[in-house]
Amino acid sequence: MPADSIGPTSAVQEWRRHWQLVLAAMAGLSVGTLPSATLGLFMQPLNDAFGWSRTEVSIGLTIFALVSLPLTPFAGMLVDRFGPRRIAVPGLLLSGTCFAAFSLMDGNFIQWVALWVAYTLTSLMTRSLVWSSAISAAFTKGRGLALAVMLCGTAISAATAPTVARLLIEQWGWRGGYIGLGLGWGGLALVLAALCFHDVRIAAPAASGAAGGRTAAQLPGGLTLREAVRSLTMQRIAFAIFAQSVMGTAILVHIVPMLTSDGLSNAEATTIAAVLGFASLVGKLVTGGLIDRIPGSLLPVIAFGGPGLAYALLLQASGSFWLLSGAVFMLGYGSGASLQLATYLTTRYAGLRNFGAIFGVISSLMAGAAGIGPLLAAGIFDTTGSYTLLLAAGIPAATCAGLAVFRLGPYPEFAPAQTEPQLAGTPAAAR
Repeated sequence: MPADSIGPTSAVQEWRRHWQLVLAAMAGLSVGTLPSATLGLFMQPLNDAFGWSRTEVSIGLTIFALVSLPLTPFAGMLVDRFGPRRIAVPGLLLSGTCFAAFSLMDGNFIQWVALWVAYTLTSLMTRSLVWSSAISAAFTKGRGLALAVMLCGTAISAATAPTVARLLIEQWGWRGGYIGLGLGWGGLALVLAALCFHDVRIAAPAASGAAGGRTAAQLPGGLTLREAVRSLTMQRIAFAIFAQSVMGTAILVHIVPMLTSDGLSNAEATTIAAVLGFASLVGKLVTGGLIDRIPGSLLPVIAFGGPGLAYALLLQASGSFWLLSGAVFMLGYGSGASLQLATYLTTRYAGLRNFGAIFGVISSLMAGAAGIGPLLAAGIFDTTGSYTLLLAAGIPAATCAGLAVFRLGPYPEFAPAQTEPQLAGTPAAAR
């Protein structure tokens, strides 16, 4: 039974009950960011080992996007059907193992492609929609902040994974880097998920029906998938996050080579890359804390449109460490805030009844963007020798994204859906 109908009456009570759930979700989500956060660190070692260009290395994320694009909505339907825990725990085990398997490459480019296909299929079970589904069901009053803390997993990964990957590569080579990230980082997240990640929609009916009677199952209200696809509001949100994701993933993957090509050392570039992750974390937390209190269009417009100013600053930085750091901080803040808002706004404007399927479609768009952005950046660099054209294109892209989420309107109210009586303790998804 969803938190909306039986849950705590205050955000504080929600946090007391479910803080471990948020922690496990945050760790699980961080695993999915490892490929995009660390691919830039593996570009040069893979070039040295196999002679692959940046475009060839970046094509891995394009494969990720092409495979994810049609399949992510089905992953969301599985979450709606079986519950997030039954998807997330095996997903972490399989995706961490597949990521470590990149260490087995022998230079055959087909092997590179095949490993990316395998990793993408398993990582579908660890997408943000899996973790967001459980968080949104457990939190009502404090949902914005809870989602923000959960989404900090991507920021933590973006902030620390480049440094972790660099240290692993320097110590044990690129093969050791893949093993350490896949089995070490992924293994820790798996343990936390196995111990702490649960679904209140399954736990609550079991607790209320301890006497063994039959209860009327109550499901959260919300749009159907077809209604959400036809909703202009949801279309605007989807467009904004797609435009943001194209540029955001391009910057995330290419930030280190982008900065080194501007004259910084590898250590300086890695430091600024950590700023990107830290700023993303700040953007998620600040926006998550405010959105529960300040509904309206101001926060979405700042989050989606603000990076345009950062792209303009990057074009004028001319190797200045502090100006580059400031611009990257702005980009990270906007990236983190926009991801949090895309998730939160979906729960409010589409409801929770079919959240997995609906956000699965949005996640497909983000996956498509994750494939387009890095390959676009690599193609521009390989063709022009710089990232200037990419940054120039980011200014109008951010402007359009900001305008798309301006004045979305008040949140709709969705009445819970009542279903037929069932044996207490039996999840509705299992009927």
